[in-house]
Amino acid sequence: MLELLILSYIVASLSGLLVGSISMILTTSRSITFGLTLLHSILGGNILGIYINTIFNLAVPVPLISTIVAICLSIIVGELVERGFPEDISIAFSVSIATTMTIVFGYMSSQLSSLAISRAWAYIAGTSAISTLEDLFKIALTSLIVLPFIHLFYREFKYIAFDEDGSKAMGLNIRIYRYTFYSLAAISAAILSSTIGVLATHVILAVPGVLSLKVFKRFSIPFTYISSIGIMILGYYIAGLLKIPPSGGIGLVSILTFLGVVAFGRHS
Repeated sequence: MLELLILSYIVASLSGLLVGSISMILTTSRSITFGLTLLHSILGGNILGIYINTIFNLAVPVPLISTIVAICLSIIVGELVERGFPEDISIAFSVSIATTMTIVFGYMSSQLSSLAISRAWAYIAGTSAISTLEDLFKIALTSLIVLPFIHLFYREFKYIAFDEDGSKAMGLNIRIYRYTFYSLAAISAAILSSTIGVLATHVILAVPGVLSLKVFKRFSIPFTYISSIGIMILGYYIAGLLKIPPSGGIGLVSILTFLGVVAFGRHS
């Protein structure tokens, strides 16, 4: 029992690192709307993965399929923006595709197997309160991939978001940097959705970065990581007390934290 508890908190800590790294870029580059939109793509990809595995009797990792779908839809957004379409319209088009995928393949999967709906719900709400070695492996591997790239290209990601024309004048390849970030965000969101669920990822993704900006009046990378890990660990703890999936505890802590930030802002 103690080993399972330790494993859960290790997974929570690593998930916090992953969330903090993505929240850091989304907040400083003012791309939170895109980040939240990305989760629609993840959900559509998850449902598509369940359908493919069900109809062809395969065992393809669903997070792999959802990552590919999210990257493809992100590229569509990027290409539409490159061709002069407003970002909000481009994002809305991507959301419409992801939502259609969710509805169509969700319905078709439910017609093929009674287990499809429960599998889909596991990706929406998260898995059980007991973390597994597979969860640890997925989170650890993703963190080893994502974190170095985020910090290596942090300035480029931020500069491109704030001054795209200046970045082009400096000779930066905007498309490559943009798609690199899209890919990192997609991988992170897909893996997180397979452990804590799409809904909890949706809730927590922006909170650490916003909290850092509010507390320090400027962005603090260490505080973003500390707050993200703290929210995850406390969320897992509350979930254990209430006997609910980690997603429920993480959601509660994230919402209360955000409300605290709002309340603090009113009195500052």
